[in-house]
Amino acid sequence: MNLPNKLTVGRLVLTMVFLVLATVPDPNSEYFMQCRIVAYIISIIAGFTDLLDGYLARKYKLETTFGKLIDPLSDKIFTVSCFVVLVESHIVPAWIAVLILTREFAVTGLRSLAANKGLILPAAKSGKYKTLSQMLVLLVGGSIWVQWLPQNMLIWDILLYLLVAYTVYTGIEYYVKNKNLYLDEI
Repeated sequence: MNLPNKLTVGRLVLTMVFLVLATVPDPNSEYFMQCRIVAYIISIIAGFTDLLDGYLARKYKLETTFGKLIDPLSDKIFTVSCFVVLVESHIVPAWIAVLILTREFAVTGLRSLAANKGLILPAAKSGKYKTLSQMLVLLVGGSIWVQWLPQNMLIWDILLYLLVAYTVYTGIEYYVKNKNLYLDEI
C-alpha cells in the first residue's frame, strides 16, 4: 500500500477516534472539553491528510484504483461524521446535514452504477473544491464547537448557506456530466 493510500486509510481511523472523543456523554465531566479539543485537533489532522494524499498521489504518480474509490468514500465518512456531531451540538441545522448527506449518497450511488458498468468515476474538480469548502466550514464549526468562536455570528450562517448551495450545485453537476450512465436505465 503506497503512502497516499495509507493516509486515506489513516483518515478513516482518525475519524473513528474523533467520533469516540467527540461523543463523550457527560458535559459535566472534567474531561468533556479536553476530549472535544483533542477531537477537534484530530479532525484538523484528518482534514489535512485529505489534501496531502491527493497531492502526493498526483505529484508522484501514485494514483491507484483503490485510492480513486476509497479516498472519496473516506472524505464522505469524515465530513458526514463531523457534520453529524455539529448537528448533535446544535451548531448546524439538521436540514443542512441532510442535504449534504443526500448529495454524498447520490454521488456514491452514481459511482456504484458506474462501477457496475466497469467504470470508475474519479472525483470531479468541483467535487474536490466542495470537499475543501466543507472542511473549511467544518474548521470554523469546530472552533464554535470547542467554544473558541461564538455561534451567533452572521458569517457562520452565510458560510453554511453558501456551502449548501455549492454542495447541491456540485451534485447536480455530477449527475448532468454523467447522465449517460443512468439515462439508458430509466
